[in-house]
Amino acid sequence: MNEPIALTRVDIREVWPKEERNFTPWMADHVEILGEHIGIGELSAEDTEVSISGGRELDVLAIDANGAKWAIENQYGEGDHDHFTRGLAYAVALKCRAVVIVAENHKEEFIAVADEWNRYSESYGEDGIRLFLAVIEAWKIGDSAPGFRFRLVAGPNEWKVDARSRAANSASKAAKAEACKQFWSQLLDPLKAKSPLFRQIGPRKGTYIDITSGSCKYQIWVKSDSCHIQLRIDSRDPGENHGLFEEIERSRDSIEQRFGDALEWKPSEGLQGCIIRYDVEGSPGLKTPEGERPPGIDKLVDTVIRFHDALDPVVSKLE
Repeated sequence: MNEPIALTRVDIREVWPKEERNFTPWMADHVEILGEHIGIGELSAEDTEVSISGGRELDVLAIDANGAKWAIENQYGEGDHDHFTRGLAYAVALKCRAVVIVAENHKEEFIAVADEWNRYSESYGEDGIRLFLAVIEAWKIGDSAPGFRFRLVAGPNEWKVDARSRAANSASKAAKAEACKQFWSQLLDPLKAKSPLFRQIGPRKGTYIDITSGSCKYQIWVKSDSCHIQLRIDSRDPGENHGLFEEIERSRDSIEQRFGDALEWKPSEGLQGCIIRYDVEGSPGLKTPEGERPPGIDKLVDTVIRFHDALDPVVSKLE
């Protein structure tokens, strides 16, 4: 008889060794999963390490499907007074809709304060800043690679019980999905006209499209006002990811010379795949009016093809 496979908790430092170097960038790339796991709807990252007056920096600034800002502050260990009050100060300074504080654990006293804060906040309606406390956990089954989850421990009552909010959230998700599909349709036509690489790709309802499959995926991501392109190296094996990344990075100078600009090279020591990224300045986003997109789309199309052509001589040999 087979023994049951054990589910074991993993120290998050085994997955993301350093909070600032590993976890915060990973959070920014997976903020939509945070929204999904704790039931607050779709979020997308706008910026990281956002400077605030006084010399402080917010870990992640995100927006929801309605365009409202969310302040996300994360820390290793147990949630403390400093991050608690800092997160609220950031939300006030940046005029955020809500604050999410992510930690490994939250004390009962802070959960009680968050509940009381949200009761007062709800009395101010849409003007009140909501407060969410979430826990980050990593787990593995047997000898598998670690998986993760965010778990909500405190949040405002209207997120839990208001059916109208859930219906509105569902409607906003549908509207965003339709906006994404329309955006990709507008972009893919000129891409297909210029390169056979894109001929089998159809419009998506999500915020990114994979141009290729396999361990090394070329991707295009759309945000509210711009796009970025990237090569994501993710074989689900962190060691293999780093090996592939290092092989490609050995040709960094020649790659960037072919591309014509510097790229952002982001190795990872955890679950997040390694990334080689380029933010396309002047590219359009979901909120860019359809009629104003063509110049930015032309630039994005040329940049995507140039990005692929610069990397592919190296990547294709590894794949």
